[in-house]
Amino acid sequence: MALRNRIVSLVGLKAVALAAGESAGGFPVVSSSPERTVLGFDDRHLDFRIVVDLQEMEDGSVVRVTTLVRRKNLFGRIYLFAVGPFHRRIVPTTMRPFCKHVHSVSLEETC
Repeated sequence: MALRNRIVSLVGLKAVALAAGESAGGFPVVSSSPERTVLGFDDRHLDFRIVVDLQEMEDGSVVRVTTLVRRKNLFGRIYLFAVGPFHRRIVPTTMRPFCKHVHSVSLEETC
């Protein structure tokens, strides 16, 4: 996240707070309950949310991580195109220490 903050500051984008208690994984906590935590923020080029759902099952727990992005302008589209491949690798890698069967399920593109 420190590297991301340095890079995006060069083009005038928001840095993500890294302080404990204010964020999770470097992202501000928008809302949280025992079953769901929503992280993210709005910027001038895009709004994004990371939704982490926890579902208790008979044989363990299922954790689902969903990323939602609303691109606001051309720069938002370019930024998402550039970072998309990294994000699809970062989330499963980040979750592996906590979960057994980690895999990417789908990538949906909407307007």
